[in-house]
Amino acid sequence: MGIFIVKKEEDGHYYVSLKVKGGHIMLNSIKHLSKSSCKNGIEIIRANASDNLKYEYKKTFDGKFYFRLKSVHGEVLGNSQIYETAEHRNVGIETVRRIAPLASVVDLAS
Repeated sequence: MGIFIVKKEEDGHYYVSLKVKGGHIMLNSIKHLSKSSCKNGIEIIRANASDNLKYEYKKTFDGKFYFRLKSVHGEVLGNSQIYETAEHRNVGIETVRRIAPLASVVDLAS
């Protein structure tokens, strides 16, 4: 199972990370100006995570791999970690597709 972690950073913005059971971060959200916007972002991630067409396959300038999850309107919802191979990136996408829709939420932004 997965878990969404809501947190407030030093810059005053709210962010959410999707983690797998061992604590490995699979997806980091864009910044949100409020906690309510951040929690709404979780629902948007859940709604889009199972759609293969919402993933953008990316490559860094130095040849590593990552992905972006986008909304129905093409807005970036979150970015993955950097992967050494395209195959590992693809496994990361499948993991997000599987765990995001049912992931619980932990609010650390009290």
